[in-house]
Amino acid sequence: MSLSNNAKSGDNSVSVSGENNQVTFNSFNENKLHILKRTAIFEICQRIANIQIDYDDEYSIQHNSDWMDKFAYNNVNTYVEIFDNYSDGYDEVSEILQSYLNKTKMVKKVRTLYLEIEKVRFERELDGDYVLDQLFKKLKEEICYSASFNTVDLLDEDVDEAIYLIMFYVFTKCKILKPIPEEFSEDDN
Repeated sequence: MSLSNNAKSGDNSVSVSGENNQVTFNSFNENKLHILKRTAIFEICQRIANIQIDYDDEYSIQHNSDWMDKFAYNNVNTYVEIFDNYSDGYDEVSEILQSYLNKTKMVKKVRTLYLEIEKVRFERELDGDYVLDQLFKKLKEEICYSASFNTVDLLDEDVDEAIYLIMFYVFTKCKILKPIPEEFSEDDN
């Protein structure tokens, strides 16, 4: 015979005493910061570097525009918010890519995909959000449908986050979106 139907655990976890008990525990912590696993970022970088496309070997930083001015020049609105939403992981991605041997190859392949989409944008006079959205979709398609993707268990949200972070990294290296021409100034608007 039990003197009490309560139980305590030393680590403040749920303890149950008695028979036919049902415990439902929901914990929603909106303030908890989600940190993407380094292996997920590395895996996505590897997938991008292994995409079977030809790319241009030129890797230049001749035009490195101010980020917000470049967004405005390219008529980007939605992706400013998306990149801002994921920007807390930028340092982590940058650190990972510093030791990643195929970084240059990966950046060039992202740029090549971007340039293919940029042709369509120019022909149809579309905004920069269209280009970035199509680039995201193309990268995700290439990554998720590769035959060897099943080797690592990644959540769809982790794949999305890694792609957004890598796109933002490539953007900061001035490899996607048109640079602001030198003759363009805010006074011309």
